[in-house]
Amino acid sequence: MAPITEQTRFISRYSVAVFYIIAVLLGTGMVYLVVQAVIPSGLALVSVFSASIAGIIVTALEDGVSGLKLMLKRLLIWRVRIGYWLFGLFFIILAVILGSLLNPIFNGEPFSFNDLQSAFLVLPMFFTFVVVAGVGQELGWTGFLAPRLQARFNALTSCLIRAILVGLWHLPLFIYSSQQNPAVADFQYSGWISQKGFLVAFLTMVLMFQVPWSIFIAWIFNNTGGSILLVAVLHGSEVWLAYILMSAGIDPGNLDNYWGYGVVLIVSAAVIVFVYGPQNLSRKYSRIQHQPADGSQA
Repeated sequence: MAPITEQTRFISRYSVAVFYIIAVLLGTGMVYLVVQAVIPSGLALVSVFSASIAGIIVTALEDGVSGLKLMLKRLLIWRVRIGYWLFGLFFIILAVILGSLLNPIFNGEPFSFNDLQSAFLVLPMFFTFVVVAGVGQELGWTGFLAPRLQARFNALTSCLIRAILVGLWHLPLFIYSSQQNPAVADFQYSGWISQKGFLVAFLTMVLMFQVPWSIFIAWIFNNTGGSILLVAVLHGSEVWLAYILMSAGIDPGNLDNYWGYGVVLIVSAAVIVFVYGPQNLSRKYSRIQHQPADGSQA
């Protein structure tokens, strides 16, 4: 346990705010440097590490070595029920296939199974995404933020707050994408915004994607003893979605191609909340909550 000092008490009291400010400054700062051509555009992706870096920094300040050990220990939890592994690895594929069946309703492009074989050629990229997008973000959003939110709110409310915070964290990318800035051309938001408008594109990302994915992540986290590893696998599979879509001949820059997928996500998340309950998103375990080093309420 870290020594209890005035600094520790301050960090413990405002830990979520401190974490979020650091994450936003690091993430936005990296994107700004890319847009200003100070660093290469490919380094815009480095901004994804901002949340985990912020989580590690604030954990070290608040809980010291013991807090960091607990965070890393959760990253190594792999012995969980096989059903959660199956969900983390394969749910995205089922969601894409089911979502493609709804695509015609939303004027989306047809899903081409004839071209899908090329998706398996990017399987090595799946593992890259688990490390970069998964571990690179979830040490912060899940390992740090989730237990602190769940110490104050029930699991579902915590998910909604997380979804809003992560959505706002993406806001600089949306703003620069709306300006058709070539430095962030690797992100599909430019196509979404030009097609549907800024507000619709942003709200779609938050309500149809961030909210259900926050529920999936909390459900896994609370039912696996806090496995950040499995959460990272789930997050990596989400990013891999774009490659599956492109291999199936679907343009990921066309927001219409995501409506059916989003409906599947929302329905799936609603089922989890109904079955497992909003309090803990678990019928067997209490939601994982942070215990501050000074013993006060998180």
